[in-house]
Parts: sequence; C-alpha cells; structure tokens
Amino acid sequence: MLLKSISAKLTATFLLILALSLATYIILFSVTMHRDAERSILRSLPIISTLLNTKFAALSSIPCRDATETKKEISRILPSIQQTLQAEYLWVVTPTGIIVTDPDKIIPEHTLLSLKTRNDGIQQAFFNSRKTGELLALIFPISLWNGKGKVVIIQQKTWPSHKILIDFLVPTAGTGLLLGLIVLPLIARTLRPLKELEAKVINFATGDLSERVIPVDDDEIGRLSRTFNSMADNLEQMTRFRHELTANISHELRSPLTRIQMAEELAYISCKQQNYDDAIRHLNSVRSEVAELDELIEEILKLSKIELNAPTGAFGVCNLTNTVQQLIHRSAPIIERKQLTLQTDYSYDCVITCNYPMVNLAISNLIANALKFSPEKGLIRVATVSNPRTVSVEVVNSFYRTLTSSELVGIFEPFARAEGENIPGTGLGLAFVSKIAEQHEGSASAANCADGILFTFTLPRILTSET
Repeated sequence: MLLKSISAKLTATFLLILALSLATYIILFSVTMHRDAERSILRSLPIISTLLNTKFAALSSIPCRDATETKKEISRILPSIQQTLQAEYLWVVTPTGIIVTDPDKIIPEHTLLSLKTRNDGIQQAFFNSRKTGELLALIFPISLWNGKGKVVIIQQKTWPSHKILIDFLVPTAGTGLLLGLIVLPLIARTLRPLKELEAKVINFATGDLSERVIPVDDDEIGRLSRTFNSMADNLEQMTRFRHELTANISHELRSPLTRIQMAEELAYISCKQQNYDDAIRHLNSVRSEVAELDELIEEILKLSKIELNAPTGAFGVCNLTNTVQQLIHRSAPIIERKQLTLQTDYSYDCVITCNYPMVNLAISNLIANALKFSPEKGLIRVATVSNPRTVSVEVVNSFYRTLTSSELVGIFEPFARAEGENIPGTGLGLAFVSKIAEQHEGSASAANCADGILFTFTLPRILTSET
C-alpha cells in the first residue's frame, strides 16, 4: 500500500530506521559480548591456574585411605574457590577418577559439544545441558598429592540468544517507543503549517483569490508560504487588472465603433445618391477612426506587457537628464506651434540603473501629457532633481484649473481623464508612467501648484532587483 501523506511517510521512515537500528544493535552487541567475554576469560587464565595450584597445594601430600575423607578434604576448599571465581559449577577429578563437588551444589547432566586444548595444557570445552542450556567449561591441570596431575573443571554459564533478546531487546525497544512518543508529536507540529498551506492552496485554486498564509517560522515551509503569498498577490493583481481592462476596453471601444458605424451608413447613403464627395469624406472619417482604434489597441498591448512584467528591454545605466533633453528637442515643433513658454532646470548627476526603453516611454508620456493639456501660449516647466538615493523628473503644465484629491490619484488609472475634458487620446499615458515607476521601485504622483499641475516621476539610483 502506497503512503500518500507526508506524515505517514515520515512515521514509516522513523519506524523503519528504529527497527534497523535495534536489529543492528542486537547483532553487534551479541557478537561483541561473546568476544569480550571470551577475551576476558583468556586473559584471566594464568591467574586462575595460579590460584588453583595454590589452593590445592595446601592439601596433604598423601591422599587419605578413605575416599570419603578425601572428598571431604577437597570439598572443604571448593566453596571458597567457587565464590572467588564466581563459577556457576565447579568440581574436581582426582587422580583415581573420583569426582568431588560441593555437597551443596548439584551438577546438572550435560553433554560435551566441543573441546579445545591450549599450549599451556588448559582445555576449553562447551557442554549442553537441558536444564541450563549451553555451558562454557575451563579444564585446568593441577598438582594434587605427590605432584600427580589431576584436573579441576570450572563451568561457567554462557549468554544464550533468548537471554540477549529478553535482557536487551525489551529495554531498547522501550527506549525506541519513548523516542517515538517524543518524535511523532514533533513531526505532527512540523507538518501542521504544511497542512494549513494545503488548505489555503485548495481554496485559492477554487477561486478565492484573497486566501493568504501566515508564515509561522523562517524555515522551508515559512519561505514556501511567503512565496505562495507573493504568487497569490501577483495573480490577484493580474486578475483584477484583466477585469478592469476588459471593462474599460469595452467602454473605450464603444464610441469609435459607433462613429465608424454611423460613417459607414452615411457613406452608403451618399453612394446611393451618387454624392461621391460626401462618400469620400465619410470614408476618410472611417479611416481616421480605424487609425485611432489601432493606436488604442497598441497602447493596450503595451500596458498589458508592463502589467504582466513581460520583458521589454534590457537593464542598464541611464542618464535621465540626457533623456529629458532629447525628448524636449523632439517636441520642439509642438512647443513652437502652441507658442508655449518652456522653462528647464537640469541636474547633471542623474545617472541610474533602469530599463531604459520603459523609462524613456514614461518620461515621453509625461512630456506629451503636459504638451496636450497646456493651453496655447501656456507654460511648461521641466526639471531633473538629484538626491543621494533617488532621481526625479518634474513636469509642470499650465492646466486651467486645479484638480480634486481623487482626480490627482485617479488620473494614473487606465483610461482615466480629468472630469469635463474631451481632448482626444487613449487615456493610458499616465497609467504607463505609474506602472513603470512601480516596476522600478519608484513612484509617480501629481499635485496642484501655482502654475498648474506638477507631475513627479521618481526612481531609485540602484534597483534591488531587476524585474
């Protein structure tokens, strides 16, 4: 069965790692324990041999004639030896084959499994007993009664596998479960923001564009939440712009299409009446309206690209004063025709990093707007202002009246016009200025002044991000 949720996958991974860790621990511990126990015993063999010979050297040099007395004599020292060596079982085989044990200790029946003799004469044996399982035996040669070699057997219990499982697996597994009780809530707490993000994304996908995530921590999930919020802001802005643009386009197209329809009907009537001069005049009117529509559509496409952050030019170094001077020079015929008074005040420290085609378009629209709305023999004042962190272009036109606060803000919206004004145009020029300033982390504003309306276009000298 496939695990679909991250929490289930993390839990399964934790349990798998825990099981593998337990198995590895048990195997390594078992091998290490047997090896270390055997090494410990082998290192103590010389000491044990010396101890045994010392103990049995204290016996009389001639065995008793009575076997019972002999056993008692040997049994007398066995408890102290067994206690000293911490042996499970211990017995002595005399030169005559008599087996002597501690009378208080019963040796279980056993079967010899293997026997290994060392160079020093000590033998290592493994016995199997139904009662105690596998037993490790060390057989030491000793001097007993007139130097005749006899054998003492010290039998120690080995560590069986089931004992390892009981004594080590259970506490280790308990420790693992305790860790699980600590880790699993941490996993659940870590995944809680992710589940909240999932719910927000689902709601956003179903059409609720106002959904946003509140980042809790500055980790991967927190950064993902901030990225989602940024994406949601952009999508909501683009969706709102699309709806507004659709509504505005519908309104703006209605007038020229109506005029085209009326001119076409008049041209048709003139042709029927064979009044070709009027027909040509009406067709010229249609041509003029089509050209206006073409200009409007081109401006709308430009605004859409800017709104969608579509690349429209490379970023580079730009001198705003040089740009303004070039645009003023191009506008000289209009200034001369309308007999406008031009005042300039340039700062020559206006070098910035920007998208030059877009900035050039914004400044061009500002100057064109001033030329359009200044009356004949009016005043236009253009200035560039340098500040430590920003550079501004200021354009003043001698508009005949002051604007309300709502008009000063609204004229930067697409298709917006000052109330009561019927001067031809698309109504998108100042919208370009506002969007380009926003993309360059700058600002565009309008304010009433003594000479008319002051437009200010401000950009930072260095962009934090080139978008």
